[in-house]
Amino acid sequence: MDATKCGAFIAKLRNEREMTQKDLSEVLNVSDKAISRWETGKGYPDVSSLMALSEFFSVSVNELLSGKRIDIEKLSTTADENVLEAIRKNERANEKQKKQVAIYTLLLIIAISPVLIILAKNLFEAFKTEIEVENILTSVISIVIAAAVLIVGLIIKGGNLSLLHSYHYKNVTDVENYSGAIGTALAEMSIPIIIHSFLSLFYQVKVISVVGAAILLIGLIVSAIRIFKIQAEYNGGLF
Repeated sequence: MDATKCGAFIAKLRNEREMTQKDLSEVLNVSDKAISRWETGKGYPDVSSLMALSEFFSVSVNELLSGKRIDIEKLSTTADENVLEAIRKNERANEKQKKQVAIYTLLLIIAISPVLIILAKNLFEAFKTEIEVENILTSVISIVIAAAVLIVGLIIKGGNLSLLHSYHYKNVTDVENYSGAIGTALAEMSIPIIIHSFLSLFYQVKVISVVGAAILLIGLIVSAIRIFKIQAEYNGGLF
């Protein structure tokens, strides 16, 4: 399967009907941006859209995925090839996801290990001297939030969009790349939170307090902007 060929074939079928992308989007009940993404090879239609395209243009789903009309005697062979390619693609995606999860987990462990060591030391000292308890509490809360954000990001990156509201991906056609992009953005949002959790242990020093707050604020703003851009690219907007 080739997204570019599939998209070019959809554009050809649309032009044969003398339809605009807007016209076709209204027939399929999707956004015209979704049609544009398909036709430029930036993503495949989802299953429901493929079925609708197949019925509307009177072509088979395999022809759509192959990007050309197929002779009846070759249809079975092409169908098998498309199924095998889909299986291989899914296997590659799963393998890639496993590696990414392992890498993110390792990075998280490496990132929070110094924090946990210092936290344990300070907690021990706090019980003896009753100082800096507020800093320790802030650090603990930050670590919990960072872990939660990272876990949610990895779950979404794996293709599970149930943690998002349906409005966030109602116009998304390239679910695989969307979930990967939005999941990665959320997972990376945990980085400034982890840094903040470390620096918060030393918030009695004013300079460190200011730097820690600045890193957290800037990091969250950058992550939010990135998420908005992903939403605009794949969904046509936040909702």
